[in-house]
Amino acid sequence: QQQQQQQQQYLLAQGDTRIVPTWRLKERMKTVGVGMILALNVGTDPPDVEKPNPCAKLQCWIDPTTMSRSKARERIGERLEGQYARWQQRSKLRYRRAVDPTVEDVRSLCVTMRRRAKNERLLLHYNGHGVPRPTIDGEIYVFDKDHTHFIPQSVLDLRRWIGKPVLMVLDCGGAGVLMPYLTGDLDVMLQQQQQLQQQQQQQQQGL
Repeated sequence: QQQQQQQQQYLLAQGDTRIVPTWRLKERMKTVGVGMILALNVGTDPPDVEKPNPCAKLQCWIDPTTMSRSKARERIGERLEGQYARWQQRSKLRYRRAVDPTVEDVRSLCVTMRRRAKNERLLLHYNGHGVPRPTIDGEIYVFDKDHTHFIPQSVLDLRRWIGKPVLMVLDCGGAGVLMPYLTGDLDVMLQQQQQLQQQQQQQQQGL
């Protein structure tokens, strides 16, 4: 911090008004685990996506159309895990996958990883190429237990389950609409969400 202040003073003395970035972490922090939520739904396109022909098919440089659905899901998960393993080679990461998961699968993955990581940093990777795009209400999609319906999953609950510190990778179309729900005050937004749900329940009971 002292070095940054000296650099800032030097720039000001030279007539340079550029701001020295202060966003860098003051202390080094290692990532101890990677959670992968893979909503792939191999072989079925989401209802809100119209793909041109030809179109991109590769997932982690794997063409899922060249093998069975179960094999493709396994191979894509393994390849993604291998890519993160190369990213941090000095220490062994803990990996946990939830492929085409339900809400409970996602909750279990997040809670278990945070319990093991304690106060260390986690990385949470969401692949949503097999489900509808995120909503403006801050929801991503997973599946019901029979894998016949898409189920919305609040990003706020995701943040609550996974805790902090965490890095989130959102590999899906339209992920930008989720930014307010990822950067806002979690406690305030959870309270607002609860109030909205109560209002909706009251309206339904009134009908």
